[in-house]
Order: sequence, then C-alpha cells, then structure tokens
Amino acid sequence: MATAQSAVVGSALSANGSVVSGHGSASTIQDQTGSGVTADHGAESKTWEHSCRVLFGSRWKAPFARYLGVKRETVSRWANNSNDPPLYARRTVSLLMQGRGTVLSLCDRTGNMVRPWAEAGFECICVDLKHDGARTTGGITYLGADLLDWLPPPRRYAIVFAFPPCTNVAVSGARWFREKGLGGLSEAVDLLEACRRICEWSEAPWMIENPMSTFSSYWRKPDYSFDPCEYGGYLDPPGDAYTKKTCLWAGNGFVMPDRKTVEPLEGSKMHLMPPTPDRSDRRSETPMGFAQATFKANAAIRLGR
Repeated sequence: MATAQSAVVGSALSANGSVVSGHGSASTIQDQTGSGVTADHGAESKTWEHSCRVLFGSRWKAPFARYLGVKRETVSRWANNSNDPPLYARRTVSLLMQGRGTVLSLCDRTGNMVRPWAEAGFECICVDLKHDGARTTGGITYLGADLLDWLPPPRRYAIVFAFPPCTNVAVSGARWFREKGLGGLSEAVDLLEACRRICEWSEAPWMIENPMSTFSSYWRKPDYSFDPCEYGGYLDPPGDAYTKKTCLWAGNGFVMPDRKTVEPLEGSKMHLMPPTPDRSDRRSETPMGFAQATFKANAAIRLGR
C-alpha cells in the first residue's frame, strides 16, 4: 500500500471519510454520518425508508419506533409526510447502515456494480481517475483519484470490487500489443497490483473483473468467468442478452451468484459498437444483471440473513 494519502483529481477522502477539497475549488461533502451531503436530497429521502426496510424488515415501522423510543404513529407520520424525518432519525439509520459496511469499487466509472448496494442503503464509494473531483448522487460517492497513490478511508468494508483497465492487456487487442510497447503493459500490471493490494487490505470479500486478458500470465488464472446473458434473468424484464467473456479473480469469501441465463439474441454486440469517444467506457460497463445477482448472493451475508 502507499504510505501517504494521495493528492487526487479535484477532491479527496480525508482520513475520517469526509470529502475535502483538493486542487481547485470544490464543494465539501461531509461524512455520511452527518447531515451535510450536498447532493441528491430526493434520492437520499427515498434511501432512508429503504434502509429502514433493510434494517428492520418489511414491517419496519414498529421495530424502528421501539429502537428510537417513539410511538409507531410518529414513524408512520414521517413515512407518509413528504418532508424528511428529523435529523436524529436519519443519523440513526445512517449509523446503523454503516455498521453493515461500506462498498468500495475501484476503476469504476459508471457505478453500475454498486447501484443495488446503494439502493439498499449501503455507503458506496466509486474511485476512478476520470471522475471530476467528488460528487455524491443516488447514494454513491464518485471520487477522482489515482489508485497508484490513493489510500482508502478507514472503514469496515462489506465488499470491494475492482475493474482495472483492459486496454493494454485484453486478448481482443492482442494484435496491437507490439505498438503499445512495454509502457502500456507496465501501467496495466501496476494498476492491477494496486487493486489487488487494496482488495486484500480491506479484509472483505472482493472481486477483480477483466475480460479475457493476459493477466492470467502475469498473476494467476481467474477463479470464474461468465457472459452477461448468463445473468440477464435477474432483470425485470430480462435483458443483457449478449455475450462478452468476462473473467473474475476473487477472494475472502466472495460468493459467485447462481446463473439465470437468457438467450443471447444480441450476440457479441461489443464488437459492433461504432467508433465514438465513449466507446471504451460503454464497452466496459458492468451488466446490471450481473450486478443484481452479485448483490443478492453477497448482501445476504452482510445483512445477517
């Protein structure tokens, strides 16, 4: 691990987990144990009730009222009122959810992988060099940082995901390896190693994703592989009906979800994408079926169910 907190693009997470401004001006986003998350308040309000359901079950109002020492009618009034519940109630829910652990996703541009966790009330942090500063929306904090220098904030982590760039190692681009030279390969392996160190440091279940690549030559063979269509049945309506062989390296109790396969009617659509500025980003998006399946397989353990 790096030995000092890194400078990041725009903003950084401080040692206590709050987001502080770095180079240039940026709004301060306080730690989620407080009330100053300057972002999507509508989404935060929706998350509050959902988190209560996660913590106390579908009939959450009575047990939550007992926990707070208030009447059930009071909690019902909060839930039925368009206004937010009082600060102490929201802080209580936030602290209880933090006890479940934080979800960290590295080299993650879209946040697809953590979205089901955020919707369940988990604190989620997505780190990628391309993020501009720091912003929180939909319960997810997107942070611009260079993983070669960055240290994760001290947390109890529920799970860690990593998606190191495949541009210089994917088998599909093997014919260009010679042109890219050793520099591109070295950068890719360094990022993989940074992701691996953070994953193992977290002491949480972890998963590193990459398409068919040469990583198995420089590290070890993957533990699992899948095509997006194999998890399309987790979506409503079913989707992700395409193929893209994807490899996973996993550890510390990560649970590979059961498959719910749909017919790959779209074939290998990644190769048919037209050349656009965001083509590589769209090709690397995590399929939501797999994200949902992974959440269902692993969150139950973290939630004690």
